[in-house]
Order: sequence, then structure tokens, then C-alpha cells
Amino acid sequence: MTPNIKLYTDRLYLRPFSADDIEPHIAMMGEGAAIDFLTTNKKAQSYGEAWRACASFIGHWQIRGFGFFSVFERDTGNWVGRVGPWEPGGWPALEVGWAICEAAQGKGYAPEAALATIDWVFERYRNLPRIISLIDPDNKNSQAVARKIGEQVSGQIHDYAGIKLDIWELPRPA
Repeated sequence: MTPNIKLYTDRLYLRPFSADDIEPHIAMMGEGAAIDFLTTNKKAQSYGEAWRACASFIGHWQIRGFGFFSVFERDTGNWVGRVGPWEPGGWPALEVGWAICEAAQGKGYAPEAALATIDWVFERYRNLPRIISLIDPDNKNSQAVARKIGEQVSGQIHDYAGIKLDIWELPRPA
């Protein structure tokens, strides 16, 4: 079972990704703009591919004790995406990543939710020296989010499935 954690911001609430979030996530992964940098082939995921990805998000909570949060608008209750800590096997460090559905993009939800999860991670893991985000060098939108949350390019690269991703980092606050 996923933990009963809720995070709140002025406009959003976040809870661990669960089976209830599979269908909206599958819909998001079928949208052109949302998937450009979320899949290795820049194509929409099939229903089965997206379903298996959701299973890995839920399983990540079981294995690591943290994982992606589903993000909802507080005023409408609408699911708007997934944001949060992620560190599957072979990852260079604990990452905070984000994916916001097309209808909710441009509202500042990604940085707002990312900052809430970063605060949660640093509070929970007091010895964690930094948080990273892996960002495609062509992904200007994610670079803008990274800047808004205080991340900077580290100069390091991570090769994921043949894709060279810049490692952005945010050191632990003083």
C-alpha cells in the first residue's frame, strides 16, 4: 500500500501516485506536447506501456519509500500531472521530475509542486546533499522549471537509453 502522505501548496495538493491515477496518466502520455521529452522515442505510449509505467511508479514507493506524487488542483480536484522524487536502479542520484498534462501547462504547476516535493525530500532525508533533475538539452520548458526552483546545470551528463541528459542540481539548503 502507498503511504497516506499529502502535501499542500496554495493551489495544489499532492499525494503518492496510486492505481486511481492510472487512467489520467495514460491519457497524458497520449498527448503530443506532454510526451516530447517523456519517452525515448518522442511518441505516445501505448495503453500497455503507460499502464506498466504507472505500475513502476506505484512500486517505486514500495521499494524506495518515496516516488512520484499525483498533482491535483485544490479548487477543482482535477488531476494535472505527476511530480516528485524518483531514483530507479542505475540513476545517478535522487531526482525530482515533473510531467504536467497539456491542459494544465503554463500555469506554474510544475515548479510549485516540485518545490513542495523538494522540501518534503530534504526534510525526510536529512543527509541528502543534493537533488537532481535529468533534462534533455532541447527541453526549454523543463529548463525553465529547473531555473525557477533554483537548480543549475552541473556540467554532468547522464546517458539514458542513448539519450544524453543534462544533470541539473539543487544543493541542500543551508
